[in-house]
Amino acid sequence: MAIGWERSFRSHPAPNTAMTTIPATNPYPWPYDGDLDPGRLALVVCGAQRAIGAAVPDAGSALATIDRVARHVRGLGSAVVWVRHGGQATARPTFLPTVRTPSWELCVTPAPGDLVVDAAGWDACFSSTLDHDLRRLGRTHLLLAGLASEITVDSTVRTLNDQGYECLVLTDACAPVDPDLGAHAHASLTMSGGIFGALGTSDALLSALTRTETP
Repeated sequence: MAIGWERSFRSHPAPNTAMTTIPATNPYPWPYDGDLDPGRLALVVCGAQRAIGAAVPDAGSALATIDRVARHVRGLGSAVVWVRHGGQATARPTFLPTVRTPSWELCVTPAPGDLVVDAAGWDACFSSTLDHDLRRLGRTHLLLAGLASEITVDSTVRTLNDQGYECLVLTDACAPVDPDLGAHAHASLTMSGGIFGALGTSDALLSALTRTETP
């Protein structure tokens, strides 16, 4: 497996350490350390908001997949985080939903125990508590999903990677505004052997998690 230059600086499991990974992920079996532990996982969902959902052609399919993943990982003790992206009304259009308006609200109902984080930009880490909350909860391995994914997920996963998180973007749980741009955004994450993380699907993830539950 080709290892990206940044990933080569990260710690790797010692020889003979039992590993659980998702073999079907691209460009390397995720996670890099072989520790697919639900207690370290968090599902981070970007842009599941009324205005964004209305602008995304395939929002319904992505939201259904997100709901399926969220239900499964909650049952294993993983965290689920919903990010609301919003800004203030300005003279220059930013296309961000205006905070505390109906368009800014989530288009899903979080389950009890889920975390809702507010970000002041498309990057879920911008002017938000996301990094602090994830560290407080001990979540180091992140599953990324969301709407307008070429904007929200793409910018968020790059920052989270820089902050030291191991990231997997669930491609079938992402819905871009422009499918071509969405595909290019996904492909760019895999450069240099996975410099920003890896790509996978919900089916591959849930299959791997099921294997971890089996003694």
